[in-house]
Amino acid sequence: MENEEVMGCSGSCGSCGGCGHDHDHDDALPILVLTDENGKDVTFEKLDTVVLEDGRSFLILSELKDEEAEEIEVVILEIKEEDGEEVYDTVTDEELSKEVYSKFLKQQGIEE
Repeated sequence: MENEEVMGCSGSCGSCGGCGHDHDHDDALPILVLTDENGKDVTFEKLDTVVLEDGRSFLILSELKDEEAEEIEVVILEIKEEDGEEVYDTVTDEELSKEVYSKFLKQQGIEE
């Protein structure tokens, strides 16, 4: 995924690291519009950020769809920096995906 457009702040006061924005303190999740490898804009809700013990950071996203789904599919993107800009890289390593997803569940208070 490339190009990010954040609608509002990138997180709530507890997760944005003191961004300085005046938050409404509602429960709405941040919305991100990312451009996929085919140039198509895809809209996601940011569910959480996971930081592993080695310092690598990951976004946990869910694609916004018109219909209500029984199960939520998540997308895991590694947050990297290239030429001084934040970029997101799709996680393709299955073991890394499992590790990040497991930590996400723990952060959410969900048992696997």
